[in-house]
Amino acid sequence: MGKPDKGNTGAAYPSVAIIGPVPPPLGGMALQGQALCDHLAREGIPVIFVPTNPPLLFGLDNVKGIRTLLQTLIYLWRLVIGVQQVSVVHILSASYFYFFARVAPAVLISRLWGRRVILNYRGGEAFEFFAQCGWLVRPVLRFASSITVPSIYLERCFREHGFACVVVRNLINLDRFKFSQRRRLQPNLVVTRNMEPMYNVRMALQAFAIVKQRYGNARIDVVGAGSQEQKLKAWVRENGIKDVFFHGAVPHDEIPNHLTRADILLNPANVDNLPMSLLEAFASGLAVVSTNVGGIPDLIGGKEAALLVNAGDYRQMASMVEQLLDQPDLVDRISAAAREIAETYTWKAVRKPLFEAYFPSFE
Repeated sequence: MGKPDKGNTGAAYPSVAIIGPVPPPLGGMALQGQALCDHLAREGIPVIFVPTNPPLLFGLDNVKGIRTLLQTLIYLWRLVIGVQQVSVVHILSASYFYFFARVAPAVLISRLWGRRVILNYRGGEAFEFFAQCGWLVRPVLRFASSITVPSIYLERCFREHGFACVVVRNLINLDRFKFSQRRRLQPNLVVTRNMEPMYNVRMALQAFAIVKQRYGNARIDVVGAGSQEQKLKAWVRENGIKDVFFHGAVPHDEIPNHLTRADILLNPANVDNLPMSLLEAFASGLAVVSTNVGGIPDLIGGKEAALLVNAGDYRQMASMVEQLLDQPDLVDRISAAAREIAETYTWKAVRKPLFEAYFPSFE
């Protein structure tokens, strides 16, 4: 079980398997998994992708109990086959059920076959996850050859719990997002988060309702789907708020169009690590008002690249939006700092630390 059965012949680097989710739903892990595959393939590295949520036929995706069982069985079968074909296994990891049902089996099976295992943890709930489940999580982490995280926030969490890790940043394709310096903002707001409780999209809508009272031409586009969608639409109707446009889940290729039409992005999340939605807004020249949770302050660092508010404080969020609309000089400073941050998340910046984690002794 030491050497891979195939995948290395004639290759400049050993072969890699990426383990992670595929849409739907469209989330950060799915996007990063696809981006990794694309870049590795361009480097000439043999790469395969093993989906943790393989699609099912005959509408079984909509039957919850059966869906989970069948997806688990198919995933484990494909995992065993895929691991045998490669030398390095890169596992995109989150918390709770996903960790124990998808990540732990991938770590253990890969190590059983003698593969190098890169556990790429990405969950914004890391501190809570360790506090509640650390006694189960730690034994799995010890089997990883290397632990990587996309943010200083998560690096701090892992080091506090005794695990060394390497920061390998998320990837963003700057060519897909056209940077436009907004000299004087219009009250065109956008939210690009799924409508789940952890992302608290209602906070953005509450902030918009306040802004709308002062700026009658204000509008907000909500791009994303989720379990709270119908409740949020009902809340908007009941409160008579105009110019709220729900677009549902859209292909990621359409996100740049929504950002181009907007001037301010709102990120109302209660829990977050390093949201791609912020990096995409930075790359597009939008001003950003975000909650100050998780890794977001670390993402911004000492730069004034966004205005931060407390989680759940929609009045403060509305005030920050009005501040941006009233102060063009502030917008200029924020946009320039944000663009600088986005440029540090390109493949050129990510390649070296990623390859050092993948191929530490390769010559």
